[in-house]
Amino acid sequence: MIVVAWCGFLLAPGAALAGTLDQQQATDTSTAKTVSIAQGVAQTFTAGVTGNLDQVDLKLSRNGTPTVDLGVEIRDVSGGQPGNRILAGTLVPPASVPATAQFVPVTMDPQAPVVTGGQYAIVLYSFAGSAVNDYAWFFARLPAGDPYQGGGLFSTASPPSGPWFDEQADAAFKTYVVPSTPPATGQPAAPLKKCKRKHGAKRKHCRKRAKRLPV
Repeated sequence: MIVVAWCGFLLAPGAALAGTLDQQQATDTSTAKTVSIAQGVAQTFTAGVTGNLDQVDLKLSRNGTPTVDLGVEIRDVSGGQPGNRILAGTLVPPASVPATAQFVPVTMDPQAPVVTGGQYAIVLYSFAGSAVNDYAWFFARLPAGDPYQGGGLFSTASPPSGPWFDEQADAAFKTYVVPSTPPATGQPAAPLKKCKRKHGAKRKHCRKRAKRLPV
């Protein structure tokens, strides 16, 4: 059973991004996996920044004239494969996916929390009819080496709930993350108070000794 950890869908991808580029695999071998009522597709990745993933760019195209949206989710990874826990998701309308392959920006709202070194999955699905009016996600085969070593491309029956088949390939994608605010630095409150008691009104002296910024 799929565990949903977010509420609602954003009905259109966004063009602007708030986060910074984290992971990417921008190459393809002019081959694509179909995303339709018959097949779901996923790319796993390893986060390099702790924060909130707010956007993914996916190299997509549409086949024919699909009338059903393309679903995009960020999930956990379990046992090296896409898991069932959904961290964020959105729906991309057919008009936002070009007829020829190009990177399409997709805004995640709510944003997906990610942790440095943690593995996650970008999962695509649709209830569009197969073979004629559906979507395609472009990827690179692995004839020599591994273009993206932090994850891999998987496929499954739709709706995507596994088991997943390892395609021995990497989809073309980019992830963007808003980094978490670093914790405040400075002398702990107790030592600072002790310094103030010792030196009286010389608060600047205490801050200087603690190498603190003025408060």
